[in-house]
Amino acid sequence: MANEGHASRNNLAKLGIPTPELIAIADRYLVEEYIEGGDLYGALASFGEIGLASKAGSLTGKLHLAGQAFIDNKAQNYLVLGDGVIRTDLGFMNKTNSQFARSMDIGSFLASVMDLTNYQNIEKAFYSGYFAETGLKFTYLSIVIRNLLSLGFSSDSTTMFQNMILDSRSLL
Repeated sequence: MANEGHASRNNLAKLGIPTPELIAIADRYLVEEYIEGGDLYGALASFGEIGLASKAGSLTGKLHLAGQAFIDNKAQNYLVLGDGVIRTDLGFMNKTNSQFARSMDIGSFLASVMDLTNYQNIEKAFYSGYFAETGLKFTYLSIVIRNLLSLGFSSDSTTMFQNMILDSRSLL
């Protein structure tokens, strides 16, 4: 719960990473404002605006430039608000600038959408937002992590395996 408090949210706001308003927090519960738009995974699954994935990539890049990582960077941890996204579930956020932590963020986001039929467009959009923010390409490790995590994240294994074998070399 330490990462969910006001201090973390204020620091993220300074970086340009919006979060839901914190209403209450205690040892065993957290209450945030309700966001009508649902989560990013749901929006992307219904062939919503692919540009939202680019915005998630941009927010991920902003955090990485600040020397931090979400670690648990699934599409389900972004909420859709209008034409933008905001980050929720800050529990695993960590102050680290390691290649592994950055690769974990990229890989976990991609793994969380690996079972969607429009995956390749989502991957490219997330990459474009991340690259525009950081100027960095994805590491090979992020693709390995994506493949490993997608085995546990995906609800449609056929689509997931089809997406896993797509050529991602242009992102590296």
